[in-house]
Amino acid sequence: MQVRFLETDDVRTRFEAACVRLGEGEARRAFSMALNKEGRKSFTQLRRSLAQQSSIPRGAVNAATRFQSATRNTMATVTSGTGRHLPLSFFGAKQFSYGVRAKIWGRAQTFRSAFVVKRYGGGVFKRTGKARFPIEQLWGPSVPKEMLRDEAHAAWQDQHPRILMESSRLIALMLSGSGLRGAPRRARPP
Repeated sequence: MQVRFLETDDVRTRFEAACVRLGEGEARRAFSMALNKEGRKSFTQLRRSLAQQSSIPRGAVNAATRFQSATRNTMATVTSGTGRHLPLSFFGAKQFSYGVRAKIWGRAQTFRSAFVVKRYGGGVFKRTGKARFPIEQLWGPSVPKEMLRDEAHAAWQDQHPRILMESSRLIALMLSGSGLRGAPRRARPP
C-alpha cells in the first residue's frame, strides 16, 4: 500500500504562495518536514490500531510495517505493510472437544471440527471431506489487508488535515524570521 498526500482544495495555492515568498527550496523543506512529522504520528497510530483491531501481536505488526520519509524531491511519505495471512497459532489457538478456539479481531472465535497439529507448528487444520485426508490449514488476518479496514484506515486518513495545519505553521514560522533549526534567519531592522 502506498500513501501519498494529494493536493486538495487550496493546499496547492497556499503552497505556491509560500514558494513565492520563501523561495521554492525553503517551502519544499517546510512541507516535507510537515509530511514527515504528521506521517510518523499517523504511522504510530496505525500500528496501534492494527494490533488492537486484528489481535495480531504488536511485534508482528511492527515487523510487517514500514514508513518511508518524505524528502524535498519526493514530497511524499510511504506507509507500507507486507506479509501473508498469519496462521491461527499466532492467536493463541487451543484445542477443545468441539474444535479450536482463538482470539481474532478482538474476540474469541470458535472453529468447529478443527484441530491443532503440533507437528506442523501448532497450525489449525480442518478436514475437507468425510475421509481422514485431505485437510486444509485455517488462517487468520494479514497486516496489509487489515491496514485498509476500520480504525487502522481511519488513523491513516486523519493525517491529511494535520499536514496542512503543520505546514502552514512551519511556513509562518519561517516567514516570521524566527526560522527553523538550520534555516537562514532574516536580518531584523535595528
